[in-house]
Amino acid sequence: MLKNDLIIGLSNNKNILKQFISIMKEDELQRRIRDYWTIYEHLDHLVITQKMLLGGVQQFIVENQPVIMKPYTPDEKVKVEDDKKTANDLVNEFCKLRDIQIGLIKKAKRNVWSKEGKHEEYSRYSFEILIRHILVHDSFHMSRIEELWIKKEKYLMELNQN
Repeated sequence: MLKNDLIIGLSNNKNILKQFISIMKEDELQRRIRDYWTIYEHLDHLVITQKMLLGGVQQFIVENQPVIMKPYTPDEKVKVEDDKKTANDLVNEFCKLRDIQIGLIKKAKRNVWSKEGKHEEYSRYSFEILIRHILVHDSFHMSRIEELWIKKEKYLMELNQN
């Protein structure tokens, strides 16, 4: 089981994201390149999904056979929850949610880690897959944020934003 490695990765991502965003300027956070999400929109998406993923963690802890009914598919045009929040507000919210996730993951007993669940979107789903998914999802968006921040536009990878 990779429990400790996953916990370290989740904690590291939180710290890296916080440091990373703190050195960006406001115009960089809001800059629109073609029809891509802005860095701010990626941050907002990360917060929205952390809330949802925290629910999944809690489901695995309390339910014997968790069923995640509804896959999350963001619209191509991201709907920012509250555009009055600053990027630092979003990062702080992300960090708080991550701390809660890590606390629950650390306390999760061996039987939680061995649970299989069901998810409409995936052929196989377990607590470990969920935790790994959180880590990989962070990394995907952090990679995209870095590209949007410092890569020259003509070299940006074409991606479906979902």
